[in-house]
Amino acid sequence: MDFFQNTINWIKGELFEASLILSFGLVTVLAAFLFWKFGTTPNAKALFFPLLICGLVYTTIGSGMRISNPKRMTKYQHEYKVNRAAFIQAEKKRVEDFQYGYTISKIVASLFFPMTVLIFWLTKNPTWQGIGIGLAYFALSGLVIDYFSQERADIYYKAIRQALS
Repeated sequence: MDFFQNTINWIKGELFEASLILSFGLVTVLAAFLFWKFGTTPNAKALFFPLLICGLVYTTIGSGMRISNPKRMTKYQHEYKVNRAAFIQAEKKRVEDFQYGYTISKIVASLFFPMTVLIFWLTKNPTWQGIGIGLAYFALSGLVIDYFSQERADIYYKAIRQALS
């Protein structure tokens, strides 16, 4: 298989992931408004802002990915045709440069989960418990997204190293 097919597969995976993230964000924003509108208890009302913020973050991330990746496809086709070796080397550096993000997401999740537990142990305040649920929800969804993203990145990086050897 030509190396550029690996790049196309990578970008298609990114577009699929972006669609999932965007959909997840929109559903979360909708859920926030449903809790706000139809929630009758303080705990239900307290979920509005944590879910809204989480949903907006994921909607923004998904939208950004949906916009940037199709542009990247056109740019990459041109760069690959002009200088194959330089393109592959640039892709190697790009993939290496964003690997730290996976570590950061694991650290954030590792901090958010215990914070949620502490919040639930230390207070019965609906606002704080809503924040705790929002933190756990954000961390879990981030881990799920990065779980598959990192797998695709590892596959693509292996193809890059193979093309360079």
